[in-house]
Amino acid sequence: MSRNQSIQPGSMDGRRENMTSARNQIFTALLATIPTFTYGIQIGWLSPMGPLLKSANTPARVPVTDNAISWMAAALPLAAICGIPFFSYASDRFGRKICIIGVSFLSSISWTIKLTLVTPAALTVARVIAGLAASGCFVVVPVYVKEISEDSWRGALASLTMTVCKLGVIFVYAVGMSVSYVGNQAIYLAVAASHVLLFCFMPESPNYMLKNGNEKKAAKTIAWLRSVHKSDKIVIDELAKLKTDRCLYEAMPRVTVMSVVRDKATFSALRVTLVLMGMQTLSGCFALMNYAADVFKRAGTEWSPNTLALFMGSLQLAGSFFTTMSIEKFGRKLPLACSSLLVSICMTTLATYFLIGGESVRWLPVLAVCVCILAYGAGLAPVPMVVMAEVFTFQMRARMAGASMAFSFFCSSMTVLFYTPVANEFGEYVVFYTFAAVTLLGVFYTVFCVPETKGKSLDEIQRYWKKPEPVFV
Repeated sequence: MSRNQSIQPGSMDGRRENMTSARNQIFTALLATIPTFTYGIQIGWLSPMGPLLKSANTPARVPVTDNAISWMAAALPLAAICGIPFFSYASDRFGRKICIIGVSFLSSISWTIKLTLVTPAALTVARVIAGLAASGCFVVVPVYVKEISEDSWRGALASLTMTVCKLGVIFVYAVGMSVSYVGNQAIYLAVAASHVLLFCFMPESPNYMLKNGNEKKAAKTIAWLRSVHKSDKIVIDELAKLKTDRCLYEAMPRVTVMSVVRDKATFSALRVTLVLMGMQTLSGCFALMNYAADVFKRAGTEWSPNTLALFMGSLQLAGSFFTTMSIEKFGRKLPLACSSLLVSICMTTLATYFLIGGESVRWLPVLAVCVCILAYGAGLAPVPMVVMAEVFTFQMRARMAGASMAFSFFCSSMTVLFYTPVANEFGEYVVFYTFAAVTLLGVFYTVFCVPETKGKSLDEIQRYWKKPEPVFV
């Protein structure tokens, strides 16, 4: 008897059975997101290591200059843009599994260089390699996690990408404050190298197996992921659905720019994904994380940079963890809209404070920063990644995810490049009012233009854009 036939969905036994059946999915998804944990380490690496590299006690031969540190910071997102086309192609050509292993292999090379060659040029090269790995994190990992997940767990497991990334940021802040430079790099290298070995034992996604004609292996993998026998009705039904999707895929024309534009569902999905990525990166939260020390200093609060960074990372992690636990209950639209609204209010508060000042309310910018970072982690950070993994067909998924992430990294680079010049020329309040306007527009866009994808199959999501009237809201 199948799982669905023997257990009532609403019962306590049903909930326990659902958790038991998902244990292999959860384990596989957690292991697949280790590269994003390493990426989180790369994001936060310069916070504890930058001051050390510039100090008299630097592990380099001479103290590293501010200009060299700036190039190290910029190298990662710029290299990530270049790596996206490769991983978009490779994930379809060679498979999701081998690409995820490749991401950790690149990370291992990056940490090896940082461990053995402590010069500005070598460290910049290491950051370039880390950027190439970063592109794989957000092109391949969300797609793989989506393809191994059943619909009822898809949102929660997909949101792990950003949650684990924030955990990596906190990890590097904590380790960076207590371990030597060599010890730091050795620990991070061990994490990446261990993942290369461990993920060799994980399965390829069933979608990719079926694409290459390995129906028996696909059925066996689905059975293992769902914790049922391969003859179970769940496996048969899911395999039949994948085969139907595969037939539709084979009947489709070759993917070109014009084929994307002409296909209403794909073009609409790409448009929504690009807007959500723009909302995420242009919300100002990335800049706020970098300049939070100045905001706290203006408020009269003296925190050490590493303690402040650890606190900011913890708030983001708390928000991301909340989303992971609740996204299948509240869906995608509600957390995203509420998060955008709260971020907009916080950015408006900060802008107004910078415009008119307020010695008697020095606590206000501190509160605004805390709420902003928490709200960002609970919606704007993870939800666009979840939606990106859900709305494209198998044929389009890797390439459209690549285009979306390239746009995201480009927006991040622009935010970093222009924040300081604009703030110096026109005032910080102009920057924060701009961020507030972007996120406020994002609230309206989310409410009126973004479909709710919770628990919906790809076919239902595609029908939302193909029919003149909405199928679901």
